[in-house]
Amino acid sequence: MADVKNIKDNFLNSLTACRQLYRHCLSPKDIHSEAGVEAAFLQMQTAWEIFLEEILLIYLCGEQPLAGASVSPHFIVKNIEIARKILYQDRQFCEWTKPEIIRERFNIIYFDSPNRLDDAIRPIVGILREIAAIRNYIAHSSLKAKEAFEKVYSSKLGGKPNINRASDFLLWSDRANPPDTYFDTYITTLEITAVSIVG
Repeated sequence: MADVKNIKDNFLNSLTACRQLYRHCLSPKDIHSEAGVEAAFLQMQTAWEIFLEEILLIYLCGEQPLAGASVSPHFIVKNIEIARKILYQDRQFCEWTKPEIIRERFNIIYFDSPNRLDDAIRPIVGILREIAAIRNYIAHSSLKAKEAFEKVYSSKLGGKPNINRASDFLLWSDRANPPDTYFDTYITTLEITAVSIVG
């Protein structure tokens, strides 16, 4: 069974790899750049989901954060497989893209109110919604996914900029945090939040 430090290190290493792919796709910018930036973004979002699930499971097994406030689940189980069965119930997998579901899951399993997991997620609910909308737009061609993505970039950039791909938006300078791009902002936010969760 992995420990908290291993889960943290794996996640941070995954983000480093995502940043490297992102930068590689821009040096120089070429025909591969758009797909590469979007692939880096999808890898980032997948690493985040894996991190959330693994840390929740290991905390259910009695592990504690590396530093800071402890976590107090309603119950502690003997091993990771039992924890996974409890978490999955009769599903094949858990859905980790909707922040409301993440927060609800944390607040059902942990009785501290507030608890450090929810405290870490609450401030970034809006960003997690944006990440999910961008991810869905990259992965799906539905009108609903397109409209949700357009809502994200319109709220950030105003009006209706000429944006055809998610990479066009992700490469845009974040007006709230220049000179970082929106890709930089999203990946840094997840990094900081993960450290808040594990210490």
